[in-house]
Amino acid sequence: MSLDLLLPIVAALVAGMAVLVLVFAVRSIVARDTSVDSRMSTYLGGGNVGRSITLADQQIAERLNETISRQSFATRIERDLAAASVPLTVPEYILMRVAVPLILTALALLIWREVLVVPAALIVGYIAPSFWMRYRRQRRNQEFGDQLPETLDLITASMRGGFSLVQSLANVASDTQEPTRTELRRVFQEVQLGLSVTQALDNLVQRMESADLDLVVTAIKIHARVGGNLGQILENISTTMRERAKLRREVRVITSMQRISSYVIGILPFALALIIFTINPAYMMRLFEPGLLLCIPIGAFISSVAGFIVIQRIVDVRI
Repeated sequence: MSLDLLLPIVAALVAGMAVLVLVFAVRSIVARDTSVDSRMSTYLGGGNVGRSITLADQQIAERLNETISRQSFATRIERDLAAASVPLTVPEYILMRVAVPLILTALALLIWREVLVVPAALIVGYIAPSFWMRYRRQRRNQEFGDQLPETLDLITASMRGGFSLVQSLANVASDTQEPTRTELRRVFQEVQLGLSVTQALDNLVQRMESADLDLVVTAIKIHARVGGNLGQILENISTTMRERAKLRREVRVITSMQRISSYVIGILPFALALIIFTINPAYMMRLFEPGLLLCIPIGAFISSVAGFIVIQRIVDVRI
């Protein structure tokens, strides 16, 4: 079968699969019941009106949730979604991981009309959501770390005013910015639901992945066992964090040129190749023909990735 006949078939299959997955994901998100009254009516025996309309969708969603929850990766994905503060369930995120590669593949076929772009589009579409999740998680962790010294000062002042640690967390949660507000409220709610303070704080450390926060939680655990002036301890930790943050900002300013160079080295070759491929696909496809010419794109890809990784390692100064 020639490429001219294969291209419409592949495009139709990819577009059909992308539409089906996208429709199912949208229906799953729209049909999600977030009303507190309707959730309470489930336990009170009411709320059956309109249930028969979405019964089939609920059965499919429940089976999908049960199947995914039994897998080992479900817990890790759920923890990553919570750390990135993404309002998606694990099945919805997996559907997104399936839909994005299919949509990008359909767009690539529409733009370049080459079957050979399908593997590249599938790979890019598959890893793009994970990079997006990682970016959101790192940005949220950085914002939480920047707010942590001020948060500790507010907790210390509240404790000196006569409040307990849990009450101080609840008071500070109403006066701080995001993401600290959401995380402290979650800690307070977990304590109200029966978890101990140390368990709730350990869950916070797992979500934030912050060395400074781990130091704070360790100090609270030690205080719970041996006693002492917790307010003074938190004040000293806050001062140390401010000094470290100041030094970290100075290092980032010094290494800014190198970090920008690594981004240019990593993005420029691929962007240039994509532009040339869009202008003249036949010219670029000669590099991917079997033979010695195939070593050129392979070597360029390895060299670009290696250069990016090496520069990132050099400028990654641990403080």
